[in-house]
Amino acid sequence: MANTNLLTNSFRVAQVDQTYYSPTSVVYGSNNTISSTYCFLSRIDPWSNDNNPDIPTDSQAYVKQVYKNIFVAKKIESSDISPVIQRNNWTANTIYDYYSDTVNMTDKDPITGVNTKNYYINNSYNQVFKCLWNGNGNLSTHEPIFQPGTYGTNNIYTSTDNYKWKYMYTIDVGSQIKFMDSKWIPIPVDKYTSDAANPLTHTAGYGDIEVINVTNGGTGYTPSQTPTVRIIGDGFNATANVVLHNGAISDITVKSAGYNYTTAVPTISINAGGGGSGAVIIAPISPVGGHGADPIAELGCCNIMYTCTFNGSEGGKVPTTIDYRQVGLMINPIDTNTTPETGTDSIYKVSTDFILSSGNGEFLSDENISQTDSTGNISFSATSLCFDTAANILSFINVTGIPVINRPVIGALSGCARNLVGIDPSILVPQSGYITYIENRSGIQRSVDGIEQIKFVLSF
Repeated sequence: MANTNLLTNSFRVAQVDQTYYSPTSVVYGSNNTISSTYCFLSRIDPWSNDNNPDIPTDSQAYVKQVYKNIFVAKKIESSDISPVIQRNNWTANTIYDYYSDTVNMTDKDPITGVNTKNYYINNSYNQVFKCLWNGNGNLSTHEPIFQPGTYGTNNIYTSTDNYKWKYMYTIDVGSQIKFMDSKWIPIPVDKYTSDAANPLTHTAGYGDIEVINVTNGGTGYTPSQTPTVRIIGDGFNATANVVLHNGAISDITVKSAGYNYTTAVPTISINAGGGGSGAVIIAPISPVGGHGADPIAELGCCNIMYTCTFNGSEGGKVPTTIDYRQVGLMINPIDTNTTPETGTDSIYKVSTDFILSSGNGEFLSDENISQTDSTGNISFSATSLCFDTAANILSFINVTGIPVINRPVIGALSGCARNLVGIDPSILVPQSGYITYIENRSGIQRSVDGIEQIKFVLSF
């Protein structure tokens, strides 16, 4: 017996909701269910072609090298996470797809991941609308704009191009700054509760009828015997009126959207003595709860954006004289002060510090530093991150071997040599936690007064 199956868009939506509302996971050996996600900066060594970074892999050897090159990790707070959808600016003279309950509006191209249906837009005021009718395939010539007092029933915008747009939400200024760019726009989930898909908590119930669209206006209808709309379905109380123009039905205005519809067939009824024929109308039923009740599901959101901002030296925890080439996300690193519990500090310096003796010369960023044993063989090596000449402190990453106190540390390029006096390691347990995302980039130069906002978009 053959089986067929489908992993629905609702699964992806559920993953987005899970990540946003309840990003918890278990740390082995711990009763702590608090999950901490950190953005890390890593790798100061240039790629073989710095304009074309290496492609990361998921091998154990590669991931361990990423761990060894991390020099800072900053916590991602809940305010740094938002579901996002593909940005789709309204463009004049475009034919937009209209919503249908019998079509998969959230379909994605299997290769590019881009929406195959062009059914929602954001306008020049950062307001988001969903298309409920395109006037039988008309070009859209009037940008929908939400202005209270100018809307009909259910916040639906109509204009002379015969489009019907459902106002969904406005992107607030804070979200624009943090989560909006040329490719993505955020969905303000804080304005919608987890009961959004519960039909018992919304007027529309299982579905309402917010528009009835005319696919063929017919002929011969008379104003004196105005035809009426009859809706046959399993819901209740949806009513509508007919609009006539030159003997044809030009539009249907919904008077009451009703509730609890899963099926609906609208028909035109002619009063006694009236004439006219040929009109065809359709009544797409809204998603559960009505249009706008659950934007994440309705707009096919299967992406979530993380943002993290590094401001200057972050209190001395991040060098400002380097460039870096690797960023990513790490979940539940372990803090040596609270082991085996998850680290919860807002930011961790992950590099190790050498306290060195005073002397001449300076170590260079990105040079190899090393110590040798009594036989002259290298017993310890690392990559220099930065050198504080006033305090004689050398920060480094990418360690191989074990350093020895009272032996000189030598820079391969600078030739600088200083005796090792003390060691100040990071309080994060080395290679603890789970690296969940790695992104290789061309070199990003840091500066004392610079601010870098790192953005990651993960798709489910």
